[in-house]
Amino acid sequence: MKLFFILFLTALMFIGCSETGTSMPLGEWRIQGVSQKGPFITGSTVNIMELDEKTMLQTGRMFKSTIKSDKGDFILEGDASYAKYAMIEVNGYYRNEITGKKSSSPLTLRAITDISHREKVNVNLLTHLEYERVMYLVSNGKSVMDAKAQARKEIISAMAMNESDGAFEDLDIFQSGDGNAKLLAISILLQGDEDVAGFTERIGKLALELTENGSWSDSVTRNAIAEWAFEMEQNSEIDDDEYNVIREDDTKQSISRIRENILGWGISSSLPNFEKYINMFWADNYGLGKCSDTNKGDTAVNVNSLSPHEGLKFVCDGTLWKSTHKGTSKYKGEYGTLTDERDGHTYKTIQIGEQVWMAENLNYDYQTDSTHSMCHENKQENCDAYGRLYTFAAAVDSDGLFGDGGLDCGSRVMGDYQTCNLKESSRGVCPEGWHLPSKGEWEQLFATVGGEVKAAKVLRTADDTGTDEYGFNSYSAGLYAYGFDFVGDPGFGNSLYWTSTPSKMYYSGQTTGKPIGIGSTYLILETQTVRFQVIDMGLAFAVRCVKD
Repeated sequence: MKLFFILFLTALMFIGCSETGTSMPLGEWRIQGVSQKGPFITGSTVNIMELDEKTMLQTGRMFKSTIKSDKGDFILEGDASYAKYAMIEVNGYYRNEITGKKSSSPLTLRAITDISHREKVNVNLLTHLEYERVMYLVSNGKSVMDAKAQARKEIISAMAMNESDGAFEDLDIFQSGDGNAKLLAISILLQGDEDVAGFTERIGKLALELTENGSWSDSVTRNAIAEWAFEMEQNSEIDDDEYNVIREDDTKQSISRIRENILGWGISSSLPNFEKYINMFWADNYGLGKCSDTNKGDTAVNVNSLSPHEGLKFVCDGTLWKSTHKGTSKYKGEYGTLTDERDGHTYKTIQIGEQVWMAENLNYDYQTDSTHSMCHENKQENCDAYGRLYTFAAAVDSDGLFGDGGLDCGSRVMGDYQTCNLKESSRGVCPEGWHLPSKGEWEQLFATVGGEVKAAKVLRTADDTGTDEYGFNSYSAGLYAYGFDFVGDPGFGNSLYWTSTPSKMYYSGQTTGKPIGIGSTYLILETQTVRFQVIDMGLAFAVRCVKD
């Protein structure tokens, strides 16, 4: 009888626990994972708070730890727990994927997880966006499992990346797979060019909208992110250390530079294909639709009226949307002509203010034993469309075929800068009666058309969303070459031109002291402004000539 009474009380206790939603003790537990925006750095705090299974409120039990290394890894351990669910919170500095550097201030990210069935939980931007939405759905009657599944679909859909790929707690930006690629792409997109304060505000507003509606209707923010992503994808930035570039604006980045930044942390030798999903995001914002093997070769137009690139045409290459470029000009005035007696090639010319410029890129085939010009990817059709690319030595005629203004300026040997006495506004590779423009002559052109910012629009071809009001017909192809490594794709991008203005090269990060070589200033005609940079002789850019 006594035994029966004990068993009866035990059964009552079990029923009572079940009715109140309190679980039986889980015993000692141990959870490990990584915290990533980019990775949180060593010493960042990690806390895990138990949640009541029925109300999802904190029970008051909390366990603390820290990030063990700059890989963002952590371990959390606890004694017997009655909670099935818990919230993990990470706070600290993280590595910024855009800059490659440590964040300027701390960030907090959260994750909600089932600790009764997990030994590994990763905390990231997607678990953070999921958290408040799950809490909201549970408060309205959903189970935690169903709420998490719904939140995952809504978040991935809001970022225009199709279906989700499993639990967000399993994702890792350094692992292969579509889910990991989406996580990295979304982390990059939402960071954008924001500092930590701006990023925190951005994800806070997005999380709030997702919480209440399960969608994202902030078209202004979405468009700003898409435009940033599009520009980043088009940029053909040159790495300082590899090419000895002295930048006037070292904040300029590109998607390829972001990949280099992340790999440079030394955590992984490879990354998932996040570029695909960045392309997918801005393409969705432009209304281009999906791009896959099934519609390879299809074209579409940016129909987003909020976009400064509205009307830009794109073609699907089977994976990514890429812009097309036909060099159409809206200029209604008259062109002059120039016939290069060396090869019989005829160019359009245009007078802008007191200057007369070629209205096309030079296409003269300069070939000597020491240097050369080339077609992008060695394809004649690229020369026909965009002109030739010239090494520095070819641009200044270092072998003296047409004059002595750039004689012996072809060497890339560091320390050989004294052998070159480059004369500004010398003929270089240009036809007789024309010359390679100096930095000052480019600046005169920009002043004539209304300044550097305006020049970026009025000198750009019409189908690059410019107006080409002066008939300058700048081909914004973003093409250049380093040796025989061709960079850029024909289409929307920056225009890169040589100038005849010399500059001494210094070690990366220095601007004074003993030079290590001779370089030239070159021009970048961008979508929003123009700028000059200093470069060594190993690259090949386009040439525009101005009349003597």
